[in-house]
Amino acid sequence: MNARGTAVRLVVDLAVTFLLGGCAAGASVSPTATPIATASPTMVVATPTPRPTPTVVATTNLAYESTNPVLVPGTLDVYAPSRAGAWPVVVMFHGAPGSDPLTDRSYLGMHARRVAELGFVVFNASWGQAPGEDGSEAPDADGLRAMQSQAACAVEFARAKASEFGGDPATMIVFGHSGGAHAAAMVAFNRPEPTVGCPGGATLGAIDALVTWEGNWLLSVNYPDWEGALAADPGVMDIVTPWKSLPGQADLKVVMLVSEHPGTFFEREVGDPWAADSWLVVRDPSGDLRRQLEANGAITDGILDFVDVQRLLYSVFEAQGNPVSLDVMPESVHDRLGAAGWPVFLAAFQKAAATD
Repeated sequence: MNARGTAVRLVVDLAVTFLLGGCAAGASVSPTATPIATASPTMVVATPTPRPTPTVVATTNLAYESTNPVLVPGTLDVYAPSRAGAWPVVVMFHGAPGSDPLTDRSYLGMHARRVAELGFVVFNASWGQAPGEDGSEAPDADGLRAMQSQAACAVEFARAKASEFGGDPATMIVFGHSGGAHAAAMVAFNRPEPTVGCPGGATLGAIDALVTWEGNWLLSVNYPDWEGALAADPGVMDIVTPWKSLPGQADLKVVMLVSEHPGTFFEREVGDPWAADSWLVVRDPSGDLRRQLEANGAITDGILDFVDVQRLLYSVFEAQGNPVSLDVMPESVHDRLGAAGWPVFLAAFQKAAATD
């Protein structure tokens, strides 16, 4: 996804994010019904308070991973406050990658800079496409494992290098937009090993918070031949949607962001969710997700979209005890923040870094 408004192909869009309609600017939104959660908290997103960081210094095109034969070599840019300090660390992952990894991450440059201005050291990382064995866009398990290992390598590289830029790796936040939210969530919940030979080390360390902006990592809404990929290799589901891994990360703070107008491109007709040929069956053979979607009223209109999925995720996270919020960015769409959306976006990182 880029800032020019081009719709990004969702690589299994992952993200943990969002609620539309009837929302005051900057107000957090709670699901309308939560099948397993208790009372939803009332949360108000305050306009972020800038820290005294007069300028930001950018260091570009650092290589963090080059040994993975499946994916393009990983590179990243660092945005750091010029003022010395022990700043929290953020690793950003852009929307689903294309042919030019440098261009892929460039649209998040402005976002990274503005987050850095608040007092964060931000690593804006490129990550690779996970191709199928036949060269198609349908992912296979090996390609997806390579992708999540590369994302883990970016996190460990940032951890190892943070102090050189004034960062404090004691607070590590991962962020993803659209397909990048999938990469971020895979790292946060699946806890993969970094790529062999990763300069940052071979073990993934602690991650304190996950911030996502509109990625559908639980149930893919729009992806070429996703049913075919899952039918050919059901194990792909456990990699791309870390549903089974969620209980093991119940302490992880999750801040989910959704645009006020995410767009109809990511809506999908459900049909009969219990029919044998339903596209939901291959994603949810046990029926657990469908029961919770129905309990949330998510598919009563016959459509599954970002809002529905994020309501479900909110319910699950809240029920298992994760510190979680679901915030709407006003005047914004899937690939672009409006003026009123920026304060909510920036406040998400301060919320993620807060210790209370």
